[in-house]
Amino acid sequence: MNNTITFKDMLKILVRREFYIDILVIFFICVPCVLLFLFGIRMFENYMNINQFIHYPYNILFFLLFSPAGFLFIWYSYTYLIIYGDGSPCPQIGGTTKLVMVGPYAYVRHPSVIGKFFGVLGVGFLFGSPVFVFVIIPILTIWSAYYNRFIQEKYTEEKFGQAYVQYRKNTPMFIPNFRKKDF
Repeated sequence: MNNTITFKDMLKILVRREFYIDILVIFFICVPCVLLFLFGIRMFENYMNINQFIHYPYNILFFLLFSPAGFLFIWYSYTYLIIYGDGSPCPQIGGTTKLVMVGPYAYVRHPSVIGKFFGVLGVGFLFGSPVFVFVIIPILTIWSAYYNRFIQEKYTEEKFGQAYVQYRKNTPMFIPNFRKKDF
């Protein structure tokens, strides 16, 4: 393998069970929770007379730019975990059997979080909610950083040992480092 994922590879994983476990969690638990939460925030904003910060047609445009881009990046990242990691993107059901340090994982330890951030940001733009975009999304980002660093990475370090410790030392968590990596 040449460490490059193609669109054909991305299509191949659509029939793999590993892909759907995490996607089901995203679409049937996370997305409805975000939408319910957003609905409540919009009701609060209306009650407090807080206006939308972005209006039609720009809200639709930003939604169509950010949310699909986020989903594609999640899909792209998961393809690496399934193919190169030989397992599931979901650590709660076993995760990968191999440490993945290629593709987007050569630049950040949690690339799917970047995709999720853009997806949720797009939804915030769609509804034009200033409280959601400027308060809730930063809180969700902080929670995600905490969860990934102290819960998910603890599990990953136990599973992959010193190789993961070295990878973590050389690879940023979320903000990409585009310098060439040697592990």
